[in-house]
Amino acid sequence: MASIRRVCDSGIFECPSRVTGEAEREISVPSKVNIGVFSLSWPIFFQLGFTYCMGLIDVWALGHISDAAAGSVGSVNTVTTFVLMMFSFMGQGGSLVYARMLGQGETRKAEQCYFVAAILHLVLGVVVSATLFLWAEDIAGLLGLKGEHLSYGASFLRIVGGSCLLHSLVAMLGGVMAANGRTRAAMFAAIFTNVVNAAAIGVLVLLPAGPRWGVRGVALSTALATAAGLLFSVWLVFRRLRIRFRRPADPRQVRAHGALLLAFSLPTMLEPAFWQAAQIATTRIIAAVGEDELAARMYTLSVTNMIGMVSSALSQGLQIAVGHLIGAGDLDRIRRISRLTRWWGVTVAFVLALAAALSGSWIMAGFTDSPEVAEAGRLLLWCGLLYLPASSLIMTTASTLRAVGQVNYPALTGILVLWGVFIPLAYALSLPLGLAILGVMIAMAVDENLRALLLTARWRYVSTPRRAGRLVPETAEVPPVGV
Repeated sequence: MASIRRVCDSGIFECPSRVTGEAEREISVPSKVNIGVFSLSWPIFFQLGFTYCMGLIDVWALGHISDAAAGSVGSVNTVTTFVLMMFSFMGQGGSLVYARMLGQGETRKAEQCYFVAAILHLVLGVVVSATLFLWAEDIAGLLGLKGEHLSYGASFLRIVGGSCLLHSLVAMLGGVMAANGRTRAAMFAAIFTNVVNAAAIGVLVLLPAGPRWGVRGVALSTALATAAGLLFSVWLVFRRLRIRFRRPADPRQVRAHGALLLAFSLPTMLEPAFWQAAQIATTRIIAAVGEDELAARMYTLSVTNMIGMVSSALSQGLQIAVGHLIGAGDLDRIRRISRLTRWWGVTVAFVLALAAALSGSWIMAGFTDSPEVAEAGRLLLWCGLLYLPASSLIMTTASTLRAVGQVNYPALTGILVLWGVFIPLAYALSLPLGLAILGVMIAMAVDENLRALLLTARWRYVSTPRRAGRLVPETAEVPPVGV
C-alpha cells in the first residue's frame, strides 16, 4: 500500500483523488485537473506526431505534382514553419500562466487571462497573416526563387501564410486545453485536422475527376484543414469541456494579464527562433562539407526528430504539472516529479537513440541507394547517442524552470551557448580541422551537454530548501491534502 502511495505522490502517473465530500469541495483546482506527467504527455506526443504527418502528406502530394513544386514550397516553408512554431510556443507560454493560476485555485482570474490571450493571438495573427498575404511574392523572391519556382512559392505562401491567424487561435486554444489537463482533447483536434487535410488533398489535388489545382490545391487543403481544426477546438473548449472566457471589467486587469502573458511567452518564443537560425547555419556548414553529408543529415533528421518528439511531449506534460503545483505551493512534489521525469526522459532517449543506431543500415536503405550517403547516415545515427539524451534533459529541465517562473535563464543559456559555442565549434572542427560531418556532431554533443549541465545546475540552485520559497506565488495557498 505504501509503495502505491509513493507512485501516486510522484506525479508521473494519473492516480485517483483520495479525498471526498467536504474536503473535495474545499480543495483547490489542482485536485480536479489531471496532473500526472505521463497522462498529460502521451496525448501531446501523438498530437505532435499527427502535426508532423500533416507536413509529410503535403510533401508527398507536392512530389506527385513536380519536383519544382516540392522544392519551391520547401523553400517558403522555412518561413511558415518558423511563424507557426512561434505561435505554438506563444500558446505554451500562455499555458504556463493559466496552469499557475489554476494551481492557486484562481479559476476566475485564469478565465480572464484566456480572454486577454485570445485578443493577443488574434491581433498578432491578423498582422502576420496580412504581411505574408500581401508580400508573399516579395518574400519568395528574397528566398532566391525565380520564374516557375517563384510562382509556386508565392502561391503557397499567400494562402498558407494568409491563414496564420487560424494557426494562432488554434495554438491559443490548445494552451487552454493543456493547462486544464485536457491534452487528449488537443490530440483529437490534431487527428481531425489531419483527416480533413488528407481528404481535401485527395479531392482538390489527386482525384482524377477533381479540379487538380496543384500547389494551390495543397495550400487550400492546409488552410481548410486548419479552419476545420479551429472550429473543432472551439467546440471542444466551449461546448464539450465548458471552459469559460471572461472579459476583465477593469482595463488595468487587461494590461496586467497581457504583460504577464508576454513576460512568459516572449522568452519562450525567443529561444526557438535563435535555434531555428542556428539550424540554418548548421545546414550551410554541412552543405560546405559535401552533398552526401547534407543528404544524410536530411534523412536522419526524420529519425532524430521523432525521438525529440518523445522528449518534447514529456517536457510539455511536466511543464503543465509543475505549473499547477507551483501555484499550489507544493515544492516537495515538484522536486520529486521533476527528478523522476528527467530520469525517464534521459533513459528513453538513450534507448531510442541506441535502437536507431543499431538499425542504421536498415533505416538508411529505406532512404537511399548511395553507399556514401548511407555510411554518413549510419555515423550520424551513432552520434545521436552523444547528444539526444542531453537534449531530453535540456527540454525537461527547461520546462521545469519555466514553470516555476525562471523563463529568462533557459532562453539566454540556449542562445548564448548555441551561437557562442556550437556554431563556431562546428565550423572550426568540420572545415578548417577537416573532421567534416563528425566535427559538426562533436560540436552538437558539446553544445547539448553543456546546456544540460548549466540548466541542471540552475535548477539545483533555485530548488534548494533555502531558496525554493521564493518560487511560490505570494497568493498561493497550499492545499490541505495531496493532489
